[in-house]
Amino acid sequence: MTHQKPKAFDFGAEPEAPADPVGSAAGSSVVPQAFDFGDAAAPTPAASSSPPKALSFDDLPPTPASSGVTAKSAARALFDSEDHPAVRDALAQARAEYPALFAQSEGRLATLFRRILPVRLSLVTQWAEAPLMEQASLLQPITELVLKFTQMAVPALLGNALESTRAPSGMFGKLLRRPTPPAMYRPALTSAREQLLQLLADSEVAVRNLEASARNLTLHGAVLAVVSHLAGGTPDATLLDALAQRRTLIQQAVRQAELSILHMGQVRQQAADLIGQVSSFLTVTLPALEMAQAQRE
Repeated sequence: MTHQKPKAFDFGAEPEAPADPVGSAAGSSVVPQAFDFGDAAAPTPAASSSPPKALSFDDLPPTPASSGVTAKSAARALFDSEDHPAVRDALAQARAEYPALFAQSEGRLATLFRRILPVRLSLVTQWAEAPLMEQASLLQPITELVLKFTQMAVPALLGNALESTRAPSGMFGKLLRRPTPPAMYRPALTSAREQLLQLLADSEVAVRNLEASARNLTLHGAVLAVVSHLAGGTPDATLLDALAQRRTLIQQAVRQAELSILHMGQVRQQAADLIGQVSSFLTVTLPALEMAQAQRE
């Protein structure tokens, strides 16, 4: 038996390491991802054999394209702009039917159209509910101010004061009548004048708030009118009936506000006239009477 020197373990020629492991990985089959957010990022380029460059911020990588998430978010928010066909049609209809209102409140109308479109029964039955409740609360101060003006009875008080300045006529009048001296009306008329001035200030605020509420309701009514026109061909009779009822309710509320504002305007005019008459009595008539009485004495 021949004794041979054992050879070292020979595993054959070792395979060379791949020059571009990333490239080979890119060449393999693509594994599907669980979430696809749009265009996938471009594969990492192969490592260059050239020596590494110094760190530089001059050549920045290009900004990646918008992902699918951004595109989907934009699609969901599309109806929040006037670009939606339904909103465009509604704005065009509003421009044709309410040109003055459209010119003053185009942005507000667009906001309201985006809120009610696409039209649904649940939206219509609650349309303008908050403005309607707000107006109901704003009518209360107007009612209270009108009642306060009536209870003050300034015209009667001023009439009595003026009557006290006239001399009694006839023998029986001179014998039986004991008129209140005009000066006795000074405190009451002074207080009445202050109350009238306060009523004018309070009513100005109340009318301004009610006018703003009525304008808001008018916009809601116009939006509902346009939507009713656009939805006129729908076979849903319940929706059409709800649209008609809601429009009638808003119109009645606007009319009520207009009447209250008109009534308050009349009261304000009367109050302003009375303030002038009371001031005239206190600053002209009464001092003249007191001077004449002093001269007689």
